[in-house]
Amino acid sequence: MEPLYKELERRGERIYDEIYGTSSPRGLLSEIKECFEAAIAAAEGEGLIEEGQRLRARLDHIVTVYHRQFS
Repeated sequence: MEPLYKELERRGERIYDEIYGTSSPRGLLSEIKECFEAAIAAAEGEGLIEEGQRLRARLDHIVTVYHRQFS
């Protein structure tokens, strides 16, 4: 069985892929943030600090790209 943080990360990445095909990306960004923040909490809750840091860096990258392309 896949760890919860991996499932949440995968879901966030799927939503990120969808962001380019929608006319309302703002709502999707909120969903992405929710997924990644939950993934970070789940990873860190399991004591996987490095995974939490990796996920946080990925979320930061996604938010930066979003602001460059959609703001």
